[in-house]
Amino acid sequence: MLAVSVVEFSYSPNLTITLELDGAEGRLADTGRGMRLTPDVGDTLSHAERALTSFYPCTPFSSELDGILRKLVWGDHGSPGPSVANVACRAFKFTSMRDGEIWSQSYVRGKPSGPAEMLGQTDMNGTVIEFQTAGPIDQVIVATLVETLRFRVPGLSLVFKRDAGGGERPASVSRIQASNRRQY
Repeated sequence: MLAVSVVEFSYSPNLTITLELDGAEGRLADTGRGMRLTPDVGDTLSHAERALTSFYPCTPFSSELDGILRKLVWGDHGSPGPSVANVACRAFKFTSMRDGEIWSQSYVRGKPSGPAEMLGQTDMNGTVIEFQTAGPIDQVIVATLVETLRFRVPGLSLVFKRDAGGGERPASVSRIQASNRRQY
């Protein structure tokens, strides 16, 4: 999911991605374009639902960024899209802010639990994914990926918040931002 959000960076170079992990739960938010949760005319699925329920490769606008993500994340086969992460989650809620509207849709084990719902109006863009996995997420692996992406994708702003391990200490926060912004 983090890598797919990084793809959005190639379209929105002022993007900030925030990842919060707490055991088997997490929240991933970005300030990208958002994704439509309403179908195009003549279609039955929205772009978001198609991406979250079927093979829907997400390719960056930049071939340089695609090369980085192939090397670090998805290998020679390319991006499988976000459906892999959705299926791996017990619960998955996708919220999108785009074109002045906020839409949300929930999934259970990769299948929609109902239609997308319009929640209201907004002047913001971006997406928020709240998820629950079957077991704890290895935060060391995620932190390593975040650090590596920081150095390989100039200008990308990543905020990684880790759980406090029992809730007694404040969450560990890593704000990662490369200083030289490159336009893709």
